[in-house]
Amino acid sequence: MKTAMERRRFRRAELDVPVAIRPVTQDASAEPVTGQVKDLSLAGVFCYTQTPCVLKLGDAVICSIAIPPEQARLFPFTRVLGKGWVTRLEPLPVGRREGERQAEDALLGLAVAFSPDIAALGTIEY
Repeated sequence: MKTAMERRRFRRAELDVPVAIRPVTQDASAEPVTGQVKDLSLAGVFCYTQTPCVLKLGDAVICSIAIPPEQARLFPFTRVLGKGWVTRLEPLPVGRREGERQAEDALLGLAVAFSPDIAALGTIEY
């Protein structure tokens, strides 16, 4: 039986960089949902954002992630930009007892699967 790690098509990098995500249906001048990347691969991204969040499971989105030079050796590109869809939304526990309501500014785990035409720019040569 394959483990989750063996099923992944691309290596994941644990990063702490900002991400901007906006629904495809939203006007380009509107404020995107912002968050912090937890891990990133060419297949997708998992990040943390604040609640409430306008994104819904299955929403088509556009993601923009810039990798600063000091973290570039962890991921072979300096920028990831393109379309995908929201595959997971999960409230993160904030030290409360089960069943208690989350605070309005609680963190939300958000996963986006990238479409095959994702643009990974600025390949780093080693």
